[in-house]
Amino acid sequence: MRDTPTDSIDRLQLIVANEADREAIRTMLSERYDVIIAEELQAADCYLVDDRSLPAYREAIKQQKAELDPTFQPLLLLRRESATETAPRLGADNGDDDLPLIDEVVTAPIDQATLHRRLENLLVRRRQSAELTQRYADIQTRFERLFEATNDAILVLDAESLRITACNPAASDLLGYSRPTILDTEPSELLATDQPDALAALFEDTIAAGDAWTDGLTCRTNAGEERAIEISATTFETSDELSILLSIRDITERKAYQEELELKTQAIDGAPIGISISDPSQPDNPLVYVNDGYTELTGYSASEATGRNCRYLQGPGTREEPVDKLRQAVDTEEPVTVELRNYRKDGTAFWNQVTIAPVRNDGEVVNWVGFQEDVTERKEREQDLQLFRRAVENVGSAVVITDRNGDIEYVNPAFEAQTGYSRTEAAEANTNLLASGTQSDEFYEELWETILGGEAWEAELVNQRKSGELYHIEQEIAPIENSVGDITHFVAIETDVTDRQLREQQLSVLNRILRHNLRNGINVIEGNATLLSETVANEEARRFVAAIEERATALAALSEKASTVRSLFEQEPPTDARYQLAALLAAITAAFEEAHSEAAIETALAEPLAVRADSRLRVALAELLTTTLSYNDEATPAITVTATPAPNNRGEEWVEITVTDNGLGIPEHEWQAIEQGEETQLQHGSGLSLWLVHWTVSLLGGEVRIEESDIGTQTVLTLPRVPADE
Repeated sequence: MRDTPTDSIDRLQLIVANEADREAIRTMLSERYDVIIAEELQAADCYLVDDRSLPAYREAIKQQKAELDPTFQPLLLLRRESATETAPRLGADNGDDDLPLIDEVVTAPIDQATLHRRLENLLVRRRQSAELTQRYADIQTRFERLFEATNDAILVLDAESLRITACNPAASDLLGYSRPTILDTEPSELLATDQPDALAALFEDTIAAGDAWTDGLTCRTNAGEERAIEISATTFETSDELSILLSIRDITERKAYQEELELKTQAIDGAPIGISISDPSQPDNPLVYVNDGYTELTGYSASEATGRNCRYLQGPGTREEPVDKLRQAVDTEEPVTVELRNYRKDGTAFWNQVTIAPVRNDGEVVNWVGFQEDVTERKEREQDLQLFRRAVENVGSAVVITDRNGDIEYVNPAFEAQTGYSRTEAAEANTNLLASGTQSDEFYEELWETILGGEAWEAELVNQRKSGELYHIEQEIAPIENSVGDITHFVAIETDVTDRQLREQQLSVLNRILRHNLRNGINVIEGNATLLSETVANEEARRFVAAIEERATALAALSEKASTVRSLFEQEPPTDARYQLAALLAAITAAFEEAHSEAAIETALAEPLAVRADSRLRVALAELLTTTLSYNDEATPAITVTATPAPNNRGEEWVEITVTDNGLGIPEHEWQAIEQGEETQLQHGSGLSLWLVHWTVSLLGGEVRIEESDIGTQTVLTLPRVPADE
């Protein structure tokens, strides 16, 4: 017999993952209810869902509850006693309308009578909620019928005095007091001994709004037992008097389960790594849960991630090998850890260390739990380390790493080639292996004092190869500190500068010869030519004397250019220099007009421009103008200098300075030697001017280009552009 007859039998949808359990419960309920079993959520008076299936149906049930509200749509959670899975969050925070997702919890196995009673409790609440929406004229009659039959504890209070005027048998069962005792007791003494203010606030809210709800109170029974209770309160009028109806439910078990579940959920949601759960019983083993760490890691929200196989994180850079390992682990039902390239929602790639493990129930895999950790920084450090190792292995300078005592721990191939010692020989020795005896003890004392003090050391010194040969090096030593700032190692970079020093000696000697010896010789020639000119009366002979004087003057100028070339290379290339081209063109124009009054010069600047250069650019440009003018045989030589941003989308980074004249231009044999980068016996220039221009512009990070024009040649200097207004 049904406790509360209705026109039709109640319809229950049974959602239980285990087929045997499902059939047993169905048999238990079929005599009393219309039990339906379907994969899709159906319209039903109550849903019986086990904790294994709940995650998959959660959203659909929430939607069903919201659509039927205010009619109560009950859900009874069948919880296995040995369950290890984490069910979804319970309570009023599971829906936008504060509708609890789970209304009752029973622990399997359960007897038929208890299950019927729990179901009737929920179904009565459902009918109660439906009946309360009926016409006001039926409220009193329906209330009387439900009052005695409901399994919820019911109290009726006078809204003005807040005295209890009625209670049902379930209230006596819950509180352990007789009806007369309940009617003679203050509500706060029964329902909220330690929280009278909270109960008073509930009454105030109910009277103000017409209804209220709370699950935050605890009552103490006549036996001294504390029970967590949920109270639904509403007002109604009888005989022009306002009353409050309290529907009280014992939620002690549900609260305990909810608190346990919330604790686990908070721990999982707050984990610093991504955690996901998939359901292999569904097609394609989709995700049914992801934590906050997962959504933060991938950029996908929980709703976007669930219902999909986790392969959606793969992309064009995902290698097949780790993916195959994951598939094999799933096929063999074994845990595995892999590292693979995944992609976030915004398309950015990251290295994901994925661990998956099966979750079993009675030996059957019911879920897969996955752990995802972003290891991009570690992978990039590993890749950077590999790149560094390859770079050090292939760098042209010798690299040595030692401990604090100078004992060698690593040398690169360039060290082997430079010193003649193999890695094996070096690893068994100290850096004094290379000592030549040329440096003093004070030199090495200063070296060690500097690097042990945490500062870098730079010096030029003489070392000795394994063969006994001495060689010159530029050495830089830097200390290496650990994470707490202690010096543990030293790295030394050594560059063999023996050849460079020899070239510098050669240049110095050549410069001395060109500037001193050659100049002295020219002075002698010029002096004797002058004396000869004064004593020779023959005009034809005087013409030869003039040629000697002219050639001596040219050689003297060449000697001075040699000095200019040396000073050019003695200075380091500029790094943060800025030369405003307006000032450059003004200086060049003034100097040119003063030195060459017979020629005309015109300059044009497209816009305010500056290049990364110093005063050497002015010297080079002056040499270029003089050289260009020397090949101009027009009656009135004219030179134009223009400065513009470089064409072909290069104007943001480069500036072109173009020199054009109205003559035949620089002879081909002069500029071909420059373009090819060397002079031969058959092809060479007549002096140093063009080489000086080429070397200067190259030193400044630019290039020289000589092009044919309609009237001869024009020279283009391309230089790095820098902001003109800083």
